[in-house]
Amino acid sequence: MAQKRYHELPTGERDAFEAACARHGFVPEDFEVSVQEHAANAQRTISIGRVVGSQFEQYATADGIDWVALFERDLAGDVFGFPLAD
Repeated sequence: MAQKRYHELPTGERDAFEAACARHGFVPEDFEVSVQEHAANAQRTISIGRVVGSQFEQYATADGIDWVALFERDLAGDVFGFPLAD
């Protein structure tokens, strides 16, 4: 199992993550993102938490599941709280 950081995600996933953040008033720097790759089954687990102390939510990817859509659903549901004021 290999661990990666946000900047190591594919460009398309980073762009989608950043767009989801912007649509909900966040910036990517509001979050800590880590990726665990499971070589045995080609699955990844993306862990995302607010930098200011929320619990981490985990999104498993396999068979084309879009983890960014699941993350955005959680943003809309206030799982990560409200954006910080500028």
